[in-house]
Amino acid sequence: MAIRTPAEYIESLRDERVIYYEGRRIKDVTAEPDMKELIDHCAADYSLALDPRFSDILIAKDEEGEPVHVVFLPIKSSDDLMRRRDYVQQVSRVLYGWPGGAKFTGVDGLSGLAVVSSRMDKALGTNYSGRVEDYRKYLQKTDAAVALAMTDVKGDRSIHPSKQQVHKDYYLNIAEKSDTGIVVNGAKIHISSAAGSNEMIVLPCRAMSEEDKDYAVSFGISPGAKGITQIPSERGRHSLVIFDNVFVPAERVFLAGEWQFAGELVYMFGNYHRLSADAYKYQQLEIMVGLAALMAEYNGIDKYSHIRDKLAWLIMYAEAVDALGKAAAQNCVIDHDSGFAYPDIMYSNVAKFFFADNYHKAEKYLQDISGGIVTTVPSFLNYENPETHAMMDKYLGGKAGIPTEHRLRAINMVKTLASYERGNTALNAEGSLAAQRLTLWNTADWSRFKSAAKRAAGIKDDQKHPIFADLPAFPLANH
Repeated sequence: MAIRTPAEYIESLRDERVIYYEGRRIKDVTAEPDMKELIDHCAADYSLALDPRFSDILIAKDEEGEPVHVVFLPIKSSDDLMRRRDYVQQVSRVLYGWPGGAKFTGVDGLSGLAVVSSRMDKALGTNYSGRVEDYRKYLQKTDAAVALAMTDVKGDRSIHPSKQQVHKDYYLNIAEKSDTGIVVNGAKIHISSAAGSNEMIVLPCRAMSEEDKDYAVSFGISPGAKGITQIPSERGRHSLVIFDNVFVPAERVFLAGEWQFAGELVYMFGNYHRLSADAYKYQQLEIMVGLAALMAEYNGIDKYSHIRDKLAWLIMYAEAVDALGKAAAQNCVIDHDSGFAYPDIMYSNVAKFFFADNYHKAEKYLQDISGGIVTTVPSFLNYENPETHAMMDKYLGGKAGIPTEHRLRAINMVKTLASYERGNTALNAEGSLAAQRLTLWNTADWSRFKSAAKRAAGIKDDQKHPIFADLPAFPLANH
């Protein structure tokens, strides 16, 4: 079962998973009307993989020459990272700017585990990389839909995991540990597509101190495992996932108290996932830029200089996000322990920060160009009602030659793009602004910048940064 059909994927969700939605227990997630959009987003990965127009991007060959989904192959080069970007962008274009749900987040966790588990093995003599590789092959063979569960519910954020006062389970933790496996308790939140997944990769959400070692835990597990309960948000896109004395067999455990590497797992997952985010967010910006241009045209204001200034900024914003994402993949780093390629940390985090930090400005420009009608427009159902259609068609038109229906459809799309959900998702998904700032602060080559400044200011530099140490003094001699 290297490549599954959409029907096979949907059938695989009919298991023993425990899900409560809107105050009631759901027995079959595939039969819940509110979950249809989630299931459709996940099933799109399987539909597109079987579509000849996308097979060159989505399908690859495994070690035995069998067809497999490309995301389950090891990432060993810049070309592999660029293919990952192409996959995300193609699926996102089909899904109106959203990424496919079946494999989008989980595979980035898998790649992060591949890199860090090799480092752990080298430093500690463990065999986590072998377990991660076996798990990757399992996901590949079963063509699994895999989610990523990282963010803990956290409780009092000013206190470390082991110091929480109300109870000890605000962060997922190891309650029992033996040669056969571990038992865990706690909860993860904001877990995308968990209700539609076959597997969940669990990671810690922060760096840990030695006193927090019981909270340094990572593993792979089925959402139908005993003791797991999901409480999804609206339409099932994200879940609160609760672990109540859940047993994880040893072969599925990838971190069990090695607190020194918890932070590395967080950063490496984030590095891969921000590359994926940069890819699909460009497709969202394609829609936003195009919508702003359409509304300017439909409202008859596209020739005004202040409108063109806004449109020009939107174009620069979108293209800069795409360029930074490409740079992260093209300037990748080859990890010397695992042989995996990972994106340039600086470029990938700058790309994600640049997108998130400017999204509300882009919304402002889109709303300004579109006008107040975005807030007050009557429902499109009234336009489709024969009794009110003619009146709305007459009075809600714009520029001559533009059908009223086109203008109304564009206005409704502006309402969607400028919604609270979209804006909040843009700001917080794939890591908050604070997370990117912290990563950039920790990874920046501060000595290089300081050496540049010292040389220009005539300050003696004892650090002798290699870029600047051997540069000739200015003015140059012999001219």
